[in-house]
Amino acid sequence: MVYSLFQNQFVRKKIVCFVLFILPLGLVAQETDVDVYEKIRIKMVQINEALISKDTATLANILHKDLTLGHSNGWLETKTELPETLINEGVIYLSIKNKAPFTIHHATENLITTRRNIDVKGIYNNTEFDVKLNVLEIWIYENNRWQLLARQSVNKRE
Repeated sequence: MVYSLFQNQFVRKKIVCFVLFILPLGLVAQETDVDVYEKIRIKMVQINEALISKDTATLANILHKDLTLGHSNGWLETKTELPETLINEGVIYLSIKNKAPFTIHHATENLITTRRNIDVKGIYNNTEFDVKLNVLEIWIYENNRWQLLARQSVNKRE
C-alpha cells in the first residue's frame, strides 16, 4: 500500500515539498530559541560591564527609551537618569556577578521576561554595599535589536 502511494508522482511531489519546506521551519524555530537566549545573555553581560565601567554609550544602545529601572531600595530610574547617576557617581558599581544562568519565564516573538540572581558590590552615597538580588527583566525586540524595557530587583532571601 505505502509503496503504491510513492509510485504516484503527485504524492511524491507532495512528500518532497513537505520535507523541503515544512520540516525545516521547525528546525529554524528551535535554533531561534537558543539564539535569542544567547543574545539576551550577552546583553546582560554588556549591561553589567557598562554599569561598572560607566559606559554610557553601550547603555544607550541596550536600554529602551521607556526604561523603568527599579532598585532593591525602592529607588526608580529612567534611561535618562541612569547615565547621569553613573557619571555623577551617585552609584559606583565595583562588581556584578551572575550567580546562576538566567531563566526565561515568558516569551513571545518580541517580548521576553527573565529572572536571574546577581551579587552586586558598590558604593552608594559614600557607603559600601554588598547585596544579593533577584532580578526581573523585561526585554523587547524593537529597531532590530533586543532592548531592556524594565528591570526590578529585590533583595534575595537566603
